[in-house]
Formats: sequence, structure tokens, C-alpha cells
Amino acid sequence: MPTETWVGLIGFGGAVVGAGGALMGAWLQQHHQAKTAKNERMEARGYSAGEKALAELYQLRQHLVESGVAGEVPPERQPWRFIAVTHLDEAELAVMLMPGAPLIHERVVEVLVLAKRFELAGQDRQRQIRWIKHCTASAIDMLSAHMRGEPIPEIGLERLQTRARDHDSRFEPWDGGED
Repeated sequence: MPTETWVGLIGFGGAVVGAGGALMGAWLQQHHQAKTAKNERMEARGYSAGEKALAELYQLRQHLVESGVAGEVPPERQPWRFIAVTHLDEAELAVMLMPGAPLIHERVVEVLVLAKRFELAGQDRQRQIRWIKHCTASAIDMLSAHMRGEPIPEIGLERLQTRARDHDSRFEPWDGGED
């Protein structure tokens, strides 16, 4: 083959390799940008879900303060329980929508479920309110630490967890049969 042909083929090969490198570089850059944008969206979604959960817990805390001040109300006319459980459910849902936070899901949901078992505190409304307040404070501490990017503190509800476990162990689990 003549030298001019070789030079032409080598030049053409160089152009193909250069174009391929440029296309590959553009694809990698686009892929990286898409991944970065997705991570930013997930982080924003997690942050807004965390803010929603904290807002629900703060509203619950305010509701409990107002409920604790009110005079004695007959059990059948105590909407504070319904309102409290609604706030707990909303906070739990918001926490479950936080992407990439399995430890927060586990710990905060455990605390919120424990808070819904306030009847284990007895029939006294003040004791039930203290139970929920204690659980709510722990959930707020954990969520706040997560939102600040700090390590998530331990739950600190051993006494309430023990009471719930003792209560559950006294009853046979339902086997799905008739009541």
C-alpha cells in the first residue's frame, strides 16, 4: 500500500478514536449529571419529608400541652386521643417517605408505634399524655439529629418498651381463627 494511503488510514483512525472519546466523555458527563440530579432530588424529598414529620410532632406536642391543661373530660368526649393518633400517623407516614434512611425508619417508627400504645400508661389522662410526650420528644431528637447530619441518638425508652413487651407477653398471639 502506498504511504499516502497509510497516512490517510492512520489519520482516519485517529479521527474515529477522537470522536469516540468525545462521545464517550459526553455520555459519562451526562450520566454523572443525571445521577447527581437524582441524588439531589432524593435528598430534597427526604428533607421535606423530615420537615413534615417534625412539624406533625411539634403540632402533637402543642396539642398535648393544651390537652393536659384542660379540665377532666369524660372518656367518650376526649377527641385529644384521636387528634394525637392522627398526628402520630402523619409523622410516621412522613418518616416512611424519607429515602435512604433505614435507621431513621426503624427507630422513629418504633417510637411512634410505642407512642400509640399510650393506653398502657393506665386510664389517667395525664399519665397517657406524659407517655406520648416522652415518645414524641425521643422521635424529635432522632429526626432533628438526622436532619442536621449528626449520629442518631439511642431511643431511651427502655421503661416504656419493657412495659409494652410485658403487656404483649401476657396475651396469646392471634392465630387468625375466630375470636
